[in-house]
Amino acid sequence: MSLLNNKQQFAVDQTINGENILITGPAGTGKSYTIKYIIELLKENNKNIGLTATTGTAAFIIGGQTVHSFMGLGLCDGTLADIFINIKKNTIIYKRLVELDVLIIDEVSMLDSVLFEKISDIFSYVKSYSLNDQELLNKPFGGMQIILIGDFCQLAPVNGFYCFLSKTWKQANIKVVLLDELVRQNDDILFQKILQIIRKGKCTDNILKVLNALKDTQFGNEIIPTKLYPKNINVDKINEIEINKLKETGNKTYIYKAEAFPDNLKTISNYDIELVENSQVIITRNIDISIGIVNGMRGVVKELHPNHVIITDIEGTVHIISYYKDIIEKKGKSTKSYILHMPLKVSYALSIHKSQGMTIDALEIDLGENIFTCGQAYTALSRAKSLQSIKIIDVSKQSFKTNLYVKEFYNNIRTD
Repeated sequence: MSLLNNKQQFAVDQTINGENILITGPAGTGKSYTIKYIIELLKENNKNIGLTATTGTAAFIIGGQTVHSFMGLGLCDGTLADIFINIKKNTIIYKRLVELDVLIIDEVSMLDSVLFEKISDIFSYVKSYSLNDQELLNKPFGGMQIILIGDFCQLAPVNGFYCFLSKTWKQANIKVVLLDELVRQNDDILFQKILQIIRKGKCTDNILKVLNALKDTQFGNEIIPTKLYPKNINVDKINEIEINKLKETGNKTYIYKAEAFPDNLKTISNYDIELVENSQVIITRNIDISIGIVNGMRGVVKELHPNHVIITDIEGTVHIISYYKDIIEKKGKSTKSYILHMPLKVSYALSIHKSQGMTIDALEIDLGENIFTCGQAYTALSRAKSLQSIKIIDVSKQSFKTNLYVKEFYNNIRTD
């Protein structure tokens, strides 16, 4: 392994000291490299590690699971006592949590404060009960070490507040390690410096000129750029146009109807999907994280069959995608409802939210007035590898904004 810089080494030292830490910073500063180094070091020290992330795509990248799956949380909408009882019934998951030494959570910007506190409380229950130690009930995460990775300047939680605003964050005494030295080895240092500036919600006149020049980017005939838009209405329109083109040239189509139990479940029609041969699609569920068939994986439809679809991923690997069952558990009811559906979605265009955690080789982005929330523009641009791989449809200075709580969070740690 190459040498670590000072900030990366500080993160490693804090880990060895047993501290709870957050590894954060802009794109290209070595967050992924640092956590991989730490994971190997923990393994060498025979630590039981929980490799988790808030999204299936991010979990696959680090070779782990979503935090919900790893902890057996389900919908996580019951009382803490109910959740603990359900976990304890699952001997595999319960044993996993009892024996865990370090919990790692990637893409932590999307982890809301309520879930963060629940995760902590669940481990306090588990560790206290298994070790017969009442004092652990009052310790964040039951006294277990946690390592968080992510950039709060990217997308916020879908609901609720950032996890750093929770009472558990302070109680856990999380040490923040801000990586700010560019270490990514590529020829586009200009792009990395632009990302560092817009991450703070700023867009200078010079940056605007560079981005406006990307409206003329041309891709080779064999490359179809993925279009990223802030709003689903734009995504749906683009996908409809491309699907109609394939239909007009005679490509086979098939409508995959969803089934439900009980059959009077509302919104069932929202799960129906029409697919076309040779269309680009995206997986919408974590089917098999161990081999990368995760929420967010892209592919091309090759064959349509009544009960399954054959697709190839971006590396040419063939996958068979079958119907997937979403189980719906309702409080106070012994029977479980479910929806059986084909977990695929047309993906010529994606929402910026769906793209977080991805690295996309050819990108077409709308950074105009449709950007509606903090972190969207920065998240979209940082999906690309270089300026040469981006085409920009529209761009506005006002699109680059950072949440005030996030600004305060980073302003406070810069003085450390």
